[in-house]
Amino acid sequence: MQNRSKYLTDGVLSWLLEPENPSVRYNTLRDILGRPVDDPEVHAARQAIASSPPVAGLLAAQKRNGYWVKRDYYLPKNYGTFWVLSLLADLGLNAENEHVRRGCEFLFTHQREHGEFCRQRPIRRQGIVWEHQAEPCTQARIVRFLIQFGYVDDPRTRSAVDWLMAAQRDDAMWLCRWARGHGCLRATLDYLRVAILDAEIAAHPATDRAAAVIYSLLMEPRMARYHVGDLWTILEYPYFGYGVISALDALARLDYTLEQPKMAVAMEYLLRRQLPNGAWPSDRSAPRPPIEIGPLGKPNKWLTLDALRVIKLLQA
Repeated sequence: MQNRSKYLTDGVLSWLLEPENPSVRYNTLRDILGRPVDDPEVHAARQAIASSPPVAGLLAAQKRNGYWVKRDYYLPKNYGTFWVLSLLADLGLNAENEHVRRGCEFLFTHQREHGEFCRQRPIRRQGIVWEHQAEPCTQARIVRFLIQFGYVDDPRTRSAVDWLMAAQRDDAMWLCRWARGHGCLRATLDYLRVAILDAEIAAHPATDRAAAVIYSLLMEPRMARYHVGDLWTILEYPYFGYGVISALDALARLDYTLEQPKMAVAMEYLLRRQLPNGAWPSDRSAPRPPIEIGPLGKPNKWLTLDALRVIKLLQA
């Protein structure tokens, strides 16, 4: 690879390209080595994702009606339908896969007339009733994986985007019911991670405002008032919360650079976390994620891949 970052060692590159994890291999070929989508190795890696053991087992666990575990798409937390689809999108699957299509169609049955996704719950003597409101962080993540799967032009997805933009507050954040009046940092970053996938959303004024807020809070301590824990210095995968890697990635794709002080501080921290062997470790994982992501404290392929993506973006 010509002009390769000094932070990408030959050993780490070989590790990321191992065929045992075709998803990491596919994304490394595309995003780190810049191979085109029609490259034979890229095509072969992507085709192998669905049949790789952890992914194949997850797909096989899908219920006939398209959901995982329960009809409540959000529960069980971290491994119900919503969480599974979020991870499958990051792994590289799309709507060409029948399990993905069935999962998305199941989720669309929970979309209301104004575009918001709401859970349905059984209430004694009332039957199945809608929740009274959608959660913006959940809404943003649903929109994100729908776009990743290929539903970007589906009217149902555009309706969901419209609802999300209309829910932005005057302070440029989004408010969930648990945030006690403050905006939710997680929901705001989740929106940015949607915006970087679609040029129309990226160009919307809501995106500039949201990006400015995320930048202003980048690496700041005591984020509990924004309905999140202090995760800036914790490397965690899957990205079910928020963190420095996903924030840097979103801001870099929205034209923030290392000339901006907080970006430089965040990048300095990320580089300090690189292990002597050139990889990045996992500090924490969500309880019971959909698939096993590796031992904590050890080199993690997904975090390493994503850290190298950010470095490539910001050092271009």
